[in-house]
Amino acid sequence: MSSNLLRVVQEQQETIEKQSRLIADLIATLESWEQTAGYDGAELKERAENLQLRERQDL
Repeated sequence: MSSNLLRVVQEQQETIEKQSRLIADLIATLESWEQTAGYDGAELKERAENLQLRERQDL
């Protein structure tokens, strides 16, 4: 029972880590688009960073 629970927790941790990496990639992409397009994407970047922080806090 406890080994199953541990396995599930580890899988969830891996999923959260993958999501965090994807969010970091998204932030980098938004920054790149912002520079290329010449517009201010600061609000979108802030929202993405806040989402990443919330994901980390849910650990």
